[in-house]
Amino acid sequence: MKQLIKHRPPIYGKKTLKIAFEFGLVLSEVAKKKGIALTPEISERAEKILINELKINGLNKTALNFTPLILSVLEV
Repeated sequence: MKQLIKHRPPIYGKKTLKIAFEFGLVLSEVAKKKGIALTPEISERAEKILINELKINGLNKTALNFTPLILSVLEV
């Protein structure tokens, strides 16, 4: 039973899921405008960057830093 608790995935609240959805939407729109195809590698990099930012800076700071985060994901 203790092993199951250790390997449980993190639980995110509604606000965090909304921010993640908005991040994905903004990423998609920017990539479309720049003519960049979203590959699985870019999507994975975006996921890692977003999760790391949420852990380090929290919800509000992450939401305010969408522009630099999107640019770092797309490596523009």
